[in-house]
Parts: sequence; structure tokens; C-alpha cells
Amino acid sequence: MKTAIAIGMIGFVLVSSRAAAQTAVERSQILRDFQQSVVDYTQQHKCLVMFPEAVNAASPAPKVFTLPVAVVFRQLIAEAATAHHSGDVAKAVTDALPALPATLQYRLIETDLEIRDTEAGVVVAVLKDAYGAITVRH
Repeated sequence: MKTAIAIGMIGFVLVSSRAAAQTAVERSQILRDFQQSVVDYTQQHKCLVMFPEAVNAASPAPKVFTLPVAVVFRQLIAEAATAHHSGDVAKAVTDALPALPATLQYRLIETDLEIRDTEAGVVVAVLKDAYGAITVRH
């Protein structure tokens, strides 16, 4: 019985790590949600710069890489990496992602994608294994 459960869990993990298809409308909504999370972060950061005493545990940082956003980002990264045949693949990947405010930037660290706040010098969000399973053929 334990073996069957273990095999079932492994199968679930393998299947659930694949990107699920969504319609263009769903993808657009997911990307709008991402953009709103980024705006929420930048507004919260501006308030904390003006009023540093407002920092408390009751106002956590916005969740940027929700599960739907992570799925869409992995799809965008895979599409950009497989379509790009020469030159800087990392640049092609970051160019394929939604634009960020001037104070934020994407960084590819090993297989992870980070969003870094260049003014504050902090990592805002990390998408683990963003492009670890992609094979790029030249």
C-alpha cells in the first residue's frame, strides 16, 4: 500500500510540474495580476521609504509569483529560450517577460528567476527552477 501511495505521489509531482494550458484571456489576466503585485510592491516600498516606522509583520510583502503566474512565466521562458537560436539567451528570456518598473530588474541565477529591487538592494521574489528543464538547441 505504501508503495502505491509513493508511486502515486511521484506521478502527481511529475504531472503537476508541467505547465497547464490556458486561453489567451486567462494568460492576459494572470499577467495583469502579476503587474498588480509588482505595483503593490513598489507602492509599499515607497511608503516604507517615506514612513520607515510603518514596517510591521501585519503588512507582509505582496506575493509576486503565485502558482498561476509561475506557470505562465515558465511557459514564457520556455518559449523564448527555445525560439532563440543564437546570442544571449538570458537577454532573450528577460525580454520576453513583462516589463518591470525602473527600480526592479529580472536576474537569472542558475535555474532561478529573481526580481531584484536595485534601489533597496533586496530580492523581491524568486521563481525557483524557472528554466531548469529547458533544452536549447543551437
